[in-house]
Amino acid sequence: MRSHRVAAIAVPAVLLILTVCACGVASGEENPFVSLHVVTSRSRYAGPCPVGVTFTGRITFAMPHPRGFVFNYHWERSDGAKGPVQVVRPPAGEGAMTVKDHWELGARGQQYNVSETLVVNSGNTHLSESSPTVPIVCR
Repeated sequence: MRSHRVAAIAVPAVLLILTVCACGVASGEENPFVSLHVVTSRSRYAGPCPVGVTFTGRITFAMPHPRGFVFNYHWERSDGAKGPVQVVRPPAGEGAMTVKDHWELGARGQQYNVSETLVVNSGNTHLSESSPTVPIVCR
């Protein structure tokens, strides 16, 4: 009976240690981003082309920032093109950042379904978020 009691006490102690360790991994130091959201300036389009679509990304940071916080981002289009990598060092009090990409496309008689994906990286954290798809019919 005594050994059974010792085992019952030891198991909760191990669980407590694992819980503390898991909390440390989920801290802002490990993942400096809270959320990533991408929207488009149009939900669909039918008309004369070329036409422009603006993609807007909202990157929200964990606060306070980790010391020396730096990250990079780029846009990837649905046609396979990748935009340049932008390196950012946000000020200590900045909790979010908005980034944009504009895509001008289309020719008479063409149809497209376009989207863009925002890719952000910092240390071992790599996130991406795709925009809604925008159907385009050029007349």
